[in-house]
Amino acid sequence: MRRGWIWIAVLLAALAAVIQAQPLRPAEVRAALEPVYNRALPAALRIETIPEGTGSGFFISPSGLVLTAYHVVEGSRSLRVVNARREAFPAELVGYDEFRDLAVLRTQVREAVPFLPLETAISPRPGEPLLAIGNSRGEFIAPRYGLVNTVERDIFPFFNSIAISTNIPLAPGDSGGPVLNQAGRVVAVVVAIGQPNGVFESFLSPLLGLDELLTQLQAGRRRDVPYIGVQLSQIDDETAALLGIPKQGVLIRGLLRGGAAERAGLRGLVVRRENGRDFYEFDVILEADGRPFNDVTSLQRYIRSKEVGDSVTLTVRRGNQTFRVELRLTPNPLRSG
Repeated sequence: MRRGWIWIAVLLAALAAVIQAQPLRPAEVRAALEPVYNRALPAALRIETIPEGTGSGFFISPSGLVLTAYHVVEGSRSLRVVNARREAFPAELVGYDEFRDLAVLRTQVREAVPFLPLETAISPRPGEPLLAIGNSRGEFIAPRYGLVNTVERDIFPFFNSIAISTNIPLAPGDSGGPVLNQAGRVVAVVVAIGQPNGVFESFLSPLLGLDELLTQLQAGRRRDVPYIGVQLSQIDDETAALLGIPKQGVLIRGLLRGGAAERAGLRGLVVRRENGRDFYEFDVILEADGRPFNDVTSLQRYIRSKEVGDSVTLTVRRGNQTFRVELRLTPNPLRSG
């Protein structure tokens, strides 16, 4: 009899685990997070930029510091933020980290403002309900509810760091908005949406472990993603056959004007026609700092893991010659000037 009770206890525990594992329905998610939205609303913002653009953000200090996504304010000539009471405040960029797509703004507020606490110690969990606040679809500082898919989503090169993936129904205009947990703490910032596998996903830049970085951004740190200034192409079977080269390394298809590679004299793919025949001139990157690379993504990821101003030594093959060249990494040369 005792064994029978044990089996019943086991079955009940298993049933409870299954029930616990069932995802929350949209109405349950909304009910759990609507009070969080009402408390957070006074600190949430609409960001307006010139050239014309709209994004989202939120106060992170009573003095009017704002956290948003860097791509919302990148290249803007002027900024202003608008709160839930439709009060507008001029703003300026203080610091940013392009790698994580985060930026801090300073606003000209007249008195202490409500702000949102940041959660940098605890990561969201798959299946956890979250609230995003944004300004998409013509709506003003509106709530978006959903669940976490995964906390380690790689969408490189669209986002350089690791993102949180959710099913929150976000849209353009929500970027930069806060994403809050049931405790009312901001766990991430909205950065992107997409359908990489035919299924809609929204992506967040997590704040886990970023205390030091956020302090640096508030102090004015500006971190650009480093570039060597090249357009790269995979050497697949067709390319290897056309150019008469082995499937080794990464082909430089083109150079970005003003980039480190152009200044160092590297060559992009050029086709010359002589006597009715095509002749190809090009460089192939074989290694970076002694590490071999045979695909574009791996090489890009390695370069972007560094800092602007760092140096990288490339091993390059040109025709029958192999040589090394040292490049100093720069910000995106297309943004210079």
